[in-house]
Parts: sequence; structure tokens; C-alpha cells
Amino acid sequence: MTSHDPRNKTVLHYIDGKFVSQYEAALPLFDSGFLHGKQVWSSPRLIQGRLFRFGDHLDKIIHSAELNFFPAIPTRAEITEAVRLTLSKNQMFDGAHVRIILTAGSQITASMDLAAIIDWNDEIPPARVIVMPEYRDNVYDAENGIRLITSGFKRPGPDMVDQTSHDNNQNASSRALAEAKRAGVTSSLMYDGDGFLAEAPASHAAIVKNGVVRTPFVRCCPPGVTRKVILELCAEHQIPAEEADLTPAEVAAADELFLMGTMSGPVPVIELDGKPVGAGQTGPVTRQLTNLYQRALHSPTHTYPIFGDS
Repeated sequence: MTSHDPRNKTVLHYIDGKFVSQYEAALPLFDSGFLHGKQVWSSPRLIQGRLFRFGDHLDKIIHSAELNFFPAIPTRAEITEAVRLTLSKNQMFDGAHVRIILTAGSQITASMDLAAIIDWNDEIPPARVIVMPEYRDNVYDAENGIRLITSGFKRPGPDMVDQTSHDNNQNASSRALAEAKRAGVTSSLMYDGDGFLAEAPASHAAIVKNGVVRTPFVRCCPPGVTRKVILELCAEHQIPAEEADLTPAEVAAADELFLMGTMSGPVPVIELDGKPVGAGQTGPVTRQLTNLYQRALHSPTHTYPIFGDS
């Protein structure tokens, strides 16, 4: 992970139309996200005044709020305006990771019951909109590749709760990441209860075998925006790709393995569980997808001009 950017010390964050500093108390004690984790989010990337795949991130936020039965959900226009105001306030134009959070609003009592999300007039309050931009570079070493382990923690399955919600419950992934750090590697691969590859903490994963990109079905984790872009780029540039149930044996035998995340794009994995992946260096398909992804980051087709036409 890259070092912290000192510019973030003075960045102001948006909460319900107000701007606060990083450590300023700003949430009510009875906020539903703080009390019971009724919080959903997504984080587009700001590049030269444009947000990469902003529409997909909005889709993910609203879909997640609907899955969690938020009593009120702001419109796409309202969320967009909050983001624009925040970036304008901070004079941010490039190189930022823009975390957009919704909580279900304030509660009248500390109960997990959604009926508690009312005010003292028995009216449903608006969802709380939070925008937290940070100057941030790639979080992985995409140039030299990274090392992973196979995690002992499993991803919960859809038989427990719909895992396509991008919400605040990240305990399993956080523990898997801590497990990797203790092992001295960058991250880990998590499998589901059926023994198939699910994802890495905060990133999707894919293998390449005989020139074919294979990525897990999205059953046990939210559908990632970067994953969607990579599959689109494969289709556009005639790179064979498919969704598949991937076993540990198939992952271990892969010619290439890479992770996919918002702030990094495809990141080559050169070692898994102490053994080299393929030739132990960035493979040709991963390198091609990295180049295509970097071009997409600056394409008007994939980006939204948050400050108006530009």
C-alpha cells in the first residue's frame, strides 16, 4: 500500500450538506449506519475532472440501499450534486478516490428494527449522504506484482444474505486481509463454502489459462465495477473470457493470476502460497488488460464530467 498523502489532512468531507474535517465529530449517535451498520457505499475514481464509471458506482449504491430496505433513498441527481459540491469545495480535480456513503438515516431509538428510523414527528428521515474524497494512488504494486496467500476465512454465501450488497459488513474480508499481512504478503484469496474462488479483500480476482480469462461468478461478493470493465474490454478486444467456478487446483495451475480494484485496475499476482504463479512475473494477458484499462480511464466513453462538459 502506498504512503499516506499529506494533502488529505486538510480535505473537507460532506455530511448532509455540511463540510467537516477528517476527525471532526459529525454523525449523530443515533445514526443507523453507526448503530447497526445500515450503511452502503462505493468509490469512483476522479481523473482530470471526470469520474470513472460513475454511473456504475451509483447503480451499486442504490442497489445496495434497496437490498438493505432503506426507508428513503436519495436520487442519483442528489448524490451527484453532493459529490460535485465536495470536489469543488476541495478544489479536487485529479488523483482522488471518492468514497460515497449512504446510511439509512437517524433513528429514534437504538434498535435494529427499520421502524426505528423515524424522527420525533413519526416521519421517515432522509438517508444520510456522506462524501469522503481522498488523494490516493494505486494501492498495489501493479508494476512488479504482488504476493498472496489462500485465506482460511470463507466468504459468506447467498444462502445467508444477498452478497451483492456493497455494505458496511466487511468483517470476513478484514480478517482475511489481516491474516495476509501477518504472513508478510499483500493480500489473500477467499473461497466460498462450496470451495470455489470468491474474491480477495476489496478486490475481485481472475486467472488466465491457455489465453482465456476466467473470473468467479458473483455469488458471494458484490459485483465489482472494475471486474465489469475488464470483461467489457475482453469482449471488445477479442480476448477470450468467461465466468466460472474456480477450484483451488485450477487457481494453482493458472498461467496468470490478477486482482482487480478501483484504484489499481488489473494487478499481477506473481506468487501464491509461496509458489510462483506461472512464470513468476506479469503475464502477457494481464499486461494487455492493464494497458487497455489505463486507456479506458481517460476515455469519455467510460467517464463522467462531474464539473459539467469538459
